[in-house]
Amino acid sequence: MSEVQYGSIHSGALGKQMPFSIYLPDGYDGNVRFPALYFLHGRSGNEDIMAELGIQSVADGLIASKQISPMVIVCPRMDNSRGLNTSEVPRRAAANGMTIDMGRYEDYFIKEVVPYIDRHFKTIPNREYRFVGGASAGGFAATHYGLQYPELFSRIGGHMPAIEAELDASDVPYYGDEARFHASNPLAFDRYEELHQQQQWYLDAGEQDEGGFNKTAKSLSDKLRAHGVSVEHHIFPGHHNLQYIKDNIRKYLIFYGAE
Repeated sequence: MSEVQYGSIHSGALGKQMPFSIYLPDGYDGNVRFPALYFLHGRSGNEDIMAELGIQSVADGLIASKQISPMVIVCPRMDNSRGLNTSEVPRRAAANGMTIDMGRYEDYFIKEVVPYIDRHFKTIPNREYRFVGGASAGGFAATHYGLQYPELFSRIGGHMPAIEAELDASDVPYYGDEARFHASNPLAFDRYEELHQQQQWYLDAGEQDEGGFNKTAKSLSDKLRAHGVSVEHHIFPGHHNLQYIKDNIRKYLIFYGAE
């Protein structure tokens, strides 16, 4: 039987314990190693997105019906960040009545989470078998990581990704400052290489997305295709909310887990 475990990583980059949830497929207790999907939550979420989306039951059904290959799925806590390095010293900033977490979140994910999972679980430590995706702020982080680290990730998913065409002043803490907004904006990325052309991408958003992220997802899809990157792009019915992700999680897992 499959299993969902909960654990935590001590992050030196952030100076605290960071929880995660991890799905281990049926057959994990043998000697086989598995592909790994890192699925990142949005700004109001945490590692409980595993349960909120019913990932275990959806993955079990798809694996049992042989629509996807067995894989490990990791949901690390990302706090209310966009997964970037925004401050050398972890701190919080208030904006629009919300608290935004600042710190070395990119270092935490790339240098701590991914190596920890490869060391402690039966993953295949190879870019061909390592995938990253996420919803909203997590979708932004996933697209950023896919572009910045093509040597680490071969399949990338941005699901209603919080990609902004222009910076809203209240969102500055998510990036650190305006200069870093432009430097980390997937729409401005210009260092495409051969490894990007070996990736597979999936970008989608709801036709009524309140953040307008359906438009920026389309813009990123067009840019990726112009640079020879394989992209599957969709605009589905729905809004910018958890229900939209729940309605489409099955499609996402088929993308990540397809042979």
